[in-house]
Amino acid sequence: MINSVRPLLLIAAVVGALAACGGSSQRSGYPAIKFVGNSTCPSDGASAYAPSPPNVNSLPPVGEAIDEMPHTHVAMGTQVTYNHNPPTSGCHYNLGYGSAPIQSGVYNQEIPPEYWVHNLEHGYIVVLYNCPSGCDTQFNQLRTWYHSLPAEPNFNYPKVVVLPYTEMTVPFAAVSWDWYLPIPVFSINEVNRFYENHRGNANEAAGP
Repeated sequence: MINSVRPLLLIAAVVGALAACGGSSQRSGYPAIKFVGNSTCPSDGASAYAPSPPNVNSLPPVGEAIDEMPHTHVAMGTQVTYNHNPPTSGCHYNLGYGSAPIQSGVYNQEIPPEYWVHNLEHGYIVVLYNCPSGCDTQFNQLRTWYHSLPAEPNFNYPKVVVLPYTEMTVPFAAVSWDWYLPIPVFSINEVNRFYENHRGNANEAAGP
């Protein structure tokens, strides 16, 4: 009888140790997300970042947590089908700062996400707009907002990109690694709220 109890005690101790060391992805105040890939960005041989989703600067989080895709580098020209629209994680190009990740700034031309998903991995906030009929007023607000932002520590620029993305179904959105905020009615305050909550929080935020 004693011998049959010992393995159970050992299992309980291992489970307890794993929980104490962060074996569980569930954290107080944070939603649980899954690690999932697809045929264009397979999860085989890949692993999720930890913590997943990344920490936020204050709870409760602003936006919703999205299942994480692998952060594998793929060859330029590879087309990735992202599980979420717009992407919040996933396979991407690795071409050096200015190409992939793209340079911090405000853009009026669409750039494929395979380039800027790398920005998310480096702790950027990406603000997206989809304005078939034009949105000059909102674009100018976003540009003014961008130029008001402080440079990130160790960098001489804010880690923010603003660019068009016509594939999404909402007119405006803000994303960071694993996090998404749809903005059906434009509000610079909502954009800034997401930025303040998520800025600097990604597992490779030390990258440019």
